Amino acid sequence: MENKIKKLISFLRKAGNMKTALRFSENKGMPKDSAASHSWRTSLMCFLLTDELGIRVDLPKVLKMAIVHDIVESIVGNTDYVLLATNKVSESQKKEAEKGAIEELADMLPELSGLEIYNLWNEYEEGKTREAKFVKAVNKLETLIYLSEVGYRYYDRPKLIFNYADEAISDFPELAGVLEVIKENIKKEFKKGNISWEE
Repeated sequence: MENKIKKLISFLRKAGNMKTALRFSENKGMPKDSAASHSWRTSLMCFLLTDELGIRVDLPKVLKMAIVHDIVESIVGNTDYVLLATNKVSESQKKEAEKGAIEELADMLPELSGLEIYNLWNEYEEGKTREAKFVKAVNKLETLIYLSEVGYRYYDRPKLIFNYADEAISDFPELAGVLEVIKENIKKEFKKGNISWEE
């Protein structure tokens, strides 16, 4: 039992690096968000949206997946979306680094917990199950909420925002109204900054 607890504590200390793994790193002036705060609000949104909108998913699994979907960033950090969109980092480079990180994290844990975290993360990455698709959709909605909060002054690549979550929510018509409200908030920011909105 003592060895199992030591493994759990070592893992939790490593996972704690998510608190300092910054997102939007390529936008130097932007108020920074951490992988941990993003994962926390994504998890909260999953819980609230499934309950309030009657979305049918395996909620315990969804919550676990939302908690661990970015856990690899505790080792490799966040790969900014802009780096991928501008081909400064390839999708294959990102995937290779993250696969190594999830294997390292899983190995730190007792066998059953390590396997569960590995499988949850892998299911999310593959994005084939309803639960994975839902977490991916909410992940994008959370990102848009954050962008609406920081405001137009930090929209250095506004064209990446217009349709950022559209495809992700396509399997969940219940989320269309949520996306619309979030977009309305972002459109207000675009208007303040005299940035044209393009669908």
